[in-house]
Parts: sequence; structure tokens; C-alpha cells
Amino acid sequence: MLLIFKNQTLRATIQRTALPAMLEMVLYMLIGIVDVAVVGRLGAVPLAAVSLGAEIFFQIVLFLAALGIGSAVLVAQARGAGNVQEAEQIAGQTVLLGLLLGSVSGLLVFFNADFVVGLFKVEPAVHVMAVRYVQITFTIAPLAVLYSMLSSLYRGWGRTDIPMYVAVVLNVVNCVGCYVLVYGKFGFPAMGVAGSALATALAHVVGFVIVLSVLIRGGGGLKLRWEETKRLQRQVLKKIFSLGTPSFLEQFFNNLSVMIAVYLIVFTGTVSYAAHQVGVIVESISFMPGFGIAIAATSLVGQSVGARDKVRLMQSTRGTIEFGLLFMGVFALLFALFPFQIAGLFTKDAAIIAIAGLLIRIASLEQLTIALSMVLGGILKGSGNTRTPMMITVLATWAYRIPMLYLVIVVLDQPIQIAWLVFISDWLLRSIAFYIAYRHRIKPDGSFLATLEPVSESVK
Repeated sequence: MLLIFKNQTLRATIQRTALPAMLEMVLYMLIGIVDVAVVGRLGAVPLAAVSLGAEIFFQIVLFLAALGIGSAVLVAQARGAGNVQEAEQIAGQTVLLGLLLGSVSGLLVFFNADFVVGLFKVEPAVHVMAVRYVQITFTIAPLAVLYSMLSSLYRGWGRTDIPMYVAVVLNVVNCVGCYVLVYGKFGFPAMGVAGSALATALAHVVGFVIVLSVLIRGGGGLKLRWEETKRLQRQVLKKIFSLGTPSFLEQFFNNLSVMIAVYLIVFTGTVSYAAHQVGVIVESISFMPGFGIAIAATSLVGQSVGARDKVRLMQSTRGTIEFGLLFMGVFALLFALFPFQIAGLFTKDAAIIAIAGLLIRIASLEQLTIALSMVLGGILKGSGNTRTPMMITVLATWAYRIPMLYLVIVVLDQPIQIAWLVFISDWLLRSIAFYIAYRHRIKPDGSFLATLEPVSESVK
């Protein structure tokens, strides 16, 4: 019998941590979807401009905020050790780091927006609008980066409900702002693409103000102490960067590989590429449980490591693995049994549905390996090992996925279905590598805990 069915306390703990994280991920995705949906009514040029501008904004913000995983792991371990003072020290340094990274990126992109957008070959009208979108959103880059990093901090602390509630407010502000500013309602001028950018910027400012206010008041048991923000503390930042840089690099190489994969898949033809996009959208929904449970794994394992609690550590690892496999196993069944019906929800084109349905059915074969890879990656990060997940991801992507896609699509001229079989084998190889790394790192008796340096000493 599965442990999560026998241990009600463990099941409730994982649910309490994972479910809000899943919802937060969905809500953050909705910001871009709403922007595209609202501006899409204005025509192809504004739609293309918003799509490009939003992609640049969100990718750079999330890329920089990936360093926040270092803070998340440290506060998780500090909480497990019962060392609130160390957690508050990390929180203060995270605020300084977020403001510094956000300010530098904001200035660089704002004054070089024309160059950044120019990297993408779009028509002049789209270019002009996209530049405006990027300039508006990057005026608040310091606050957007800090909002994302503080949300990560609270996830590590185990209070995933706080960033979830903030994400709800952020979405409401963005939806209302988009409608009012894009179309010019309630006496406001119709600003089009600029209105969408302003709504997105305003939403992130509101999100930042709320999450910072919660931290200042000590909400969730974690409080910002202003004396910890007066100067940069080298030892604390060194630890944050040591844990966060691998995730930072993982995000960079992953984003780059996605762009290259799209470039290659375009060679399969317009209909196949459209079917691929439908399949990607469908599968991105199934990723949400994996992401949420991986976040829970990082938090719960980090707390167990900090507490030096072997029993709690082994229960957390086994429980989150079981949870991930069960959740994404449900998607595997749905994708296998109803692939064409699911594809039909996104398009009425029979040719696209025929191919997308096959892709979704193929995707059913990788749901369990995706779940295993995500959750085991979260466990490793929670244990303080962020380098191995980065290495596995980079090697799997650049030594296998991209070369195999090039071989299958460009050299052998195979259809998109064969390309998706590459994805299947890629996730299988990753899951095997993650499991080997997990068994090497987390011994069955939790004995690796004795080799770890106490958190309270590592950040002083």
C-alpha cells in the first residue's frame, strides 16, 4: 500500500504545500494568456507585439529569479533546524539581491529595448509596438524580479499559500487593467499594446507590495529585519549563489533549447507545427502537478535536512514521489484514452486534430517519467544539491534531445510524431539519471545527513 494512503499526516502536509504551488503556477501562466486574449481582438500586429514583448519580459524575469531557489533551500533548512534568525537573515539578503539584479536588468533592457526586440525578425510595425511593451514593463523590473524571488522564498519556507493568494490578486489587477487600458474604458484612453504592458507592470507592482508587506509584518512566521538589508553579506550571498546559480544556468539552457527545438520543428510543416503547439499547450497543463509537487519536495526535504530528521526525510521523499506519480498518472490515462477529444478543445481543423491527437497519445507515455524527473529534481535541490539537476538537464537537452531532433527532422525528414518519440526517450533517460543521483544522494537510512554542514554555520 502506498505510504501517502497509510500516513494521513504526510498526505495532508504534501497537499497543503503542493496544491497552492500548482494553482500559483497556473495563475502566473494566465497573465500572459489574458494579455494575448484581450489584445488579440485588435488584430494580428498588436497580438504579435504583445506575444513577443511578454515572452521577453517573463523569460528574463523568471531567468533572474531562478537564483531565488538558493534562498528557498536555505530557508527550508533553517526552518527545519528551528533557526528563524538565520531564515530572516537570508530573507534580508534576498531583498537586496533581488533589487540589485532587477535594477541592472531593468536599466540594460530599457535602454537597449530596440536591440533586444531586433533579435527577433518581425515586421516593422510589430517591432515598434514590442519595443514599447518591453520599455514599459522593464521600468518595474526590480520589483518584478523581487516579487518572484520573495515568492520562491515563501515556497521554501513551506507557505506556498501566500504566493498563491498574491497571484490571485495579481491576476485580478492584470485582467481589469488590461480591459480598461487596452480598450479605453471608464474614461481612460485606449492604449492598445501599451495598455497591456502597463496592466502587466501594475499587476507586478501590486504583487510586490503585497508580498513585501506580508514579509515586513512577519506573515507566515517569516519576518524581514531591516538591519539585514543595510549591507551585502558576502557569506550569505555566497551560499545563495552556490545553490541558486545551477538553477539559474538550468533555466538559461532550457529556455535556449526550447527556442532551438521550435526552430527545428518548423521544418515539419505548418500543419504539423500547429499540431505540435496544441500538444505543447495540452501537456503544459499536465506539468502543473509536477511543478507543484517538486516545489513541495524541495521545501519538505529541506526542512527535514535542517532538522536532521531521518524518518521525516525518508517519508517526505517517498511521499512526494508517490504523489507525483499518482497525479500525473491520471493525465497519462486521459491523454491515452481521449487524445482527439482533448485536441478538439483547442482547434476545429480536422487535419490539426488528427496529428495533435496522436501527439497527445504519445505524450501519455512520458507523464510518469516527467513526474519522476521533476520530483526527484526537487528532492535533490531540497537536500542542497542543485548542481546535479542542472547537469542532468543540460546534458539530456544538449547531448541528446537537440542532436536527435536535428537527425530525425532535418537529416531523416521524419514526421512530427517521430520527433515526439525523441521527447519520450529523453524523459526516460532523465528519470533514470535522476533516480541514480537520488539513490546516491539520499541513502535508504538517511545517513547522508551526518555529512552535511549545519545551516547556521554555513551562512555566517
